[in-house]
Order: sequence, then structure tokens, then C-alpha cells
Amino acid sequence: MITRTSRGRRAASTLLTVAVVGVALAASPVNAAAPPVWETLPQPVKNAAAAILPFDGQNSVVTTRQGECGDCDFDQRLWQRNGTAWTELKLPAKGVADTVTGTSPDDLWAIGRHDGGDGTTWQVNHYDGAKWSANLSPDAKSVEILAAKAVSRTSLWGVGDTRVDTAIVPTVNHWDGETWKTTKFDDVEGYLGALQVKSENDIWAVGATDAGGVANDNHQGLVMHYDGTKWTRIPVPSIPKVSTYLDSVISNGPNDVWVSGTVRDERGLGDKRTGAYVIHWDGKSWTHRDVPGKEAVTAKSFANYDGKLYAGLSGNQKLVRWTGSAWEQVDGLEPYMFGVHELTTAKDGSLYLTGARGTFFGSIYYQQRLAAPAAR
Repeated sequence: MITRTSRGRRAASTLLTVAVVGVALAASPVNAAAPPVWETLPQPVKNAAAAILPFDGQNSVVTTRQGECGDCDFDQRLWQRNGTAWTELKLPAKGVADTVTGTSPDDLWAIGRHDGGDGTTWQVNHYDGAKWSANLSPDAKSVEILAAKAVSRTSLWGVGDTRVDTAIVPTVNHWDGETWKTTKFDDVEGYLGALQVKSENDIWAVGATDAGGVANDNHQGLVMHYDGTKWTRIPVPSIPKVSTYLDSVISNGPNDVWVSGTVRDERGLGDKRTGAYVIHWDGKSWTHRDVPGKEAVTAKSFANYDGKLYAGLSGNQKLVRWTGSAWEQVDGLEPYMFGVHELTTAKDGSLYLTGARGTFFGSIYYQQRLAAPAAR
């Protein structure tokens, strides 16, 4: 799953977000008589936040980000893995790796926000296996892409927002290999920060709008669906006296969509609820499928593994899966890890995650992998 860039300029986001990029490791032997167990993966940089997404059994790309400076981009690095060796892939001048997506090691996109002496610009660079392109942003001064998914070499979808005069409006961008098509939703202020491309005719994007009428904070969840012809806004349930920011979405088809988010009270003082806010779309209506718990947590990422839906959580609950009627805790992760940042399912069915724990000297990050389930 592709995640979104940092949004330090909005009250909606105080979380360090890490770009999802391609990575793969050779498959580990699986004992058919025993279930797979979590393995901790080597990292190209010790204790650097990383996000992972497999290409194949030998080729990988990993994004690392050191520091807790919000919108800083000077600490971002890209790494390619071929077999067991890591090689750094230098970003282009002003290139940013807030979001990295692609279909293969020679079809990569590095996207994000660059703050420099000439102000803020939105960077979109493509790597063809030999060199980086110039900035291909549809509008480097106005259009921000917060999350992206490369479907093929001639199809890249990105969601975010556009500055229109003094307003910020949700925006979808599509690259067809030569040009961009930008769709702005001018009837509402807000942004789209995550997307799921099930197919070119089934795309979901989520974020928040400030048209919800909540005092002082004034944000409510925003869900948009594309059926191959047009984008349609799908109304979502609101919670009285709180603002809702939708952070993640996964679609198993137009009638099976899961969305998670963060809720804050009307004074912006944080989530007073316990558990995690999750809603499910069955094609007709939304149903709350909140994750119960004693602490306020966020379901930050979804992935499918062995026919079940997994949700990575902030906090001590870490990882849960949906049984069909309830959420259950998943064990076996790093014992000291505090929360899961990203979940990704590989083409072979294995599950990857990135998590972290805080220490006196800063955060320590982990990457773990659950091997593909044995064939039945």
C-alpha cells in the first residue's frame, strides 16, 4: 500500500509519515507443517525509518528517513537491493522521496515536497533504471501529491490537493505516460491523503474536508470513488463534536472497502476515544468496525494476508486481523516495537511491516516479514 507525504502544515497530521516504496527479499523456506513466523529483516541504514514493498525475490527499493523534523527532506535516502547487496540510489537535485512507487527497479517515481531558497515546490521525478527525469510535476507551485500508485509504465495515479487562490481543494492526478490529467474538486476545501487502486475502473481515495461544521477544528472525513468514468463522493458517518481525518483505505472490490482515520475533539486536543476508528463499506452503507482497546490508537495501514485483512496500529496493540466478525490480536512481532507504521503484501503473498519503538536516544526502527502461506 502507498502512503502519503508529511503534512506538517496541517493540524490534521502530526505523525511522521514514511513513503512506501518497492523492496523484496528472497523467500524464506516454509515448513508446511507449521505456520510462518515473523523474521526481522536487515536494513541498509541502522535505526532509520524505512518503508517496504516487494518487486520480486531479488530486487528491492527501500526509502530511509532519519530524524524527526517533520517536513525536512535532506535526510531521505533511496536504496536498491539486488540479492543480498544494498546500493544507494542517489535522488536528483531537489528530488524528494516522501512517496515512492513503481512497477519495477527501472520504473520508479519519487514524489514529495521540497522546501528551499526559492520557496516550496512539489517534485515528481521518474527513474528509468539509468537516470532520473527532470521535475514532471503537473504544477510545481500549486499541486501537491500526497500519495501515489504506479499501475503500469503508462499509468500513475496520485492524490493530494491544489492551492486555488487562498483555498486548498482535493485533487486527483493521472499520468498516462506523456501528460497529466488533473481533476480538482472545487466544491469542497480539503485534501486527499491516501488511495487504493484496485483496478483502473475501481479507485478509492480518502482524506478530509473542512466543510464539516465542527467548531474551531472543522474537518470531516472525505471519501471519493472512481468507476472508470467519473469520481463520486461517498458520504461517511461523522461523530458529533469531533473532527475526522481519514488516513488509510483498502479495497477488495467496490462492495468491500475498509477505511481508517484519526478523530480529534472540537478543540483539537486529541482523540478522547479508545481503540481505533475503522469503517466498512458494503456497497450501500458504512458500518463501524472500530478496533477495541484501552488506549487511543490509529489504524495506520491495511493489508491482506492469507485471505484475511490485517490492520497495523499505533501503540501497544500493534497488529490485528479481521476474523469476519471481530478483530483479533496478532502476536509474534518484535517485543519492544511500539506500533506498526506500514503494512505491505508482496506479489508472492508474504506480508511486510515497518514499526518502531522510542528510546532515550531516539526511535529504533524494525522491518519484519511473514513468509507467504503454504499452498493448500
